[in-house]
Amino acid sequence: MRVLFAVIAVCAAALLAWSVSYTYGQLRTTSESVLPANLAQWWPLTVYGPWFVAALSILRATVQHRPANRSWGVLLATSAMAVALCVSHSSHSILAFVTLGIPPITSLVCFWELVGQLSPRHRSRKGAHAQQRPEA
Repeated sequence: MRVLFAVIAVCAAALLAWSVSYTYGQLRTTSESVLPANLAQWWPLTVYGPWFVAALSILRATVQHRPANRSWGVLLATSAMAVALCVSHSSHSILAFVTLGIPPITSLVCFWELVGQLSPRHRSRKGAHAQQRPEA
């Protein structure tokens, strides 16, 4: 079971890293059309900075068994912003929308799955059955 958890976590983390790096490049390319090059390389951090802070807050809340509604809202808003910004500078074809819009969504889905692996809800059922004592 732990091997499966490790494989899922590694796959989700790798795909998450690829999606963010791909999207970061797209956002940098978009910003280069309106900003000087030295600013354009850092501009995507205005989208992914809050994304990472919210992601870390969600991970902390998951480990502490606390809700993270506000952080999920920030994560969803910044992911939507990344999709909109990546797609807005495309050639307006369906293929371009899909090619540029899916990576930010993929990073969100992979992170959601990673959090799901850490969530105690899935493990508590097995533990609850093992901890129940028959009444005499």
